Amino acid sequence: MKAIDSIDVVTLDRRPDVVKFWPRDKQYAVVGTYTLVEDEPSETGESSSQQRVGSLNLVRVDNHALNVIQTLPTPFGVYDLQFAPHLDIQNGNVDAGSFAVASSTGSVALYRLVASEIDEAIFPNPRICHLYTIQYFAKDVLITSLDWRRHDLVAMTLSSGQVHLGRLRDPSVDAVLSVELMQHDFQAWHCSFVVTQDGSETPFGLISGGDDATLRYTPIDADRISELELGDTTTLSPTQTMPWADKKIHQAGVTAVMPIGKASTGFLVITGSYDDHIRLIHIPDVGRREVLAEAYLGGGVFRIKLVQKRGEGKTGSGGEEQSHLLLVSCMQAGARIVNLHLSGGQWRFDVGSKFDKNAGTLLYASDCRSMGSDYERTVVSTSFEDRNLYLWKATVSS
Repeated sequence: MKAIDSIDVVTLDRRPDVVKFWPRDKQYAVVGTYTLVEDEPSETGESSSQQRVGSLNLVRVDNHALNVIQTLPTPFGVYDLQFAPHLDIQNGNVDAGSFAVASSTGSVALYRLVASEIDEAIFPNPRICHLYTIQYFAKDVLITSLDWRRHDLVAMTLSSGQVHLGRLRDPSVDAVLSVELMQHDFQAWHCSFVVTQDGSETPFGLISGGDDATLRYTPIDADRISELELGDTTTLSPTQTMPWADKKIHQAGVTAVMPIGKASTGFLVITGSYDDHIRLIHIPDVGRREVLAEAYLGGGVFRIKLVQKRGEGKTGSGGEEQSHLLLVSCMQAGARIVNLHLSGGQWRFDVGSKFDKNAGTLLYASDCRSMGSDYERTVVSTSFEDRNLYLWKATVSS
């Protein structure tokens, strides 16, 4: 496994835990932060409470440098952010610069990257502007992750263990609505829609992981979310599958779930866990779930990004080949470039290179962009305790 050095590093105002490149223009990335702030002790000497504050940082990523061009303080800690769905951008339903932010105060905030209204020769970069905030839950509830599938449909995991669906609509115009789909025993960490991948990427289910070391699934259909008043729900796929929970596969909290497509029956999902493993799991339509491949990565697998996919075969035939190139954020062990292969009917994970310059601090997130080649990537990674943002490059093969 090849170790990679950093090209540049910048120190932010607060501790970063999420980074996403702007899909419309990948010379820019948005970085979310949060910090715990203790209130002043009361005159009665009662123990102080804690609150979280954060910021959104717009970063310009050049080939050899990181430049923070805007820092926008937020009255909450930022736990996750998701740009508007690609399909809805194509259909013109959502501005391509819109993104949603999961907060530490039970709310989701909508922002937009907009061009400067002043002289673009003097202010050439876009700016982050706040649109509105949707207060879904009590302010002591943390929204730990988001998955934004349609222009108005978002899935959320909560520190209370619940998994909800909600509408991303302006609360000054529409009522704030959400519906609970699942409940973990402890904090829920991550969720993802399972889609048909028939060209429409229509969701038919939702899968989630939590601190209870449990992977949960529930189908999505028009009846289950009728109280969200989404209007036309015929685009939601009908499903005959049943909800389930699996407590046997993972040995610690499930922190990342990423469906990667259909199998010969059912679907495939990659998971990350505090038990330091990445896994590929086959979820059949009927029957027991099976781990097809796993690898020990040396640190809690907190986020997984699909960088590139090649091959479209289904498991079981033995002749096809597939590969999924992954960027994995491993908390105490840094970032990893991992290739998931299917060859000769067998799946396996191969770890290609690593970035671990954040020794002694936690790496919660990484994102990457192409450098004009299938084999070169520019990567930005966060480093939590020392508030650093790292730029590095990786040469990959798949």
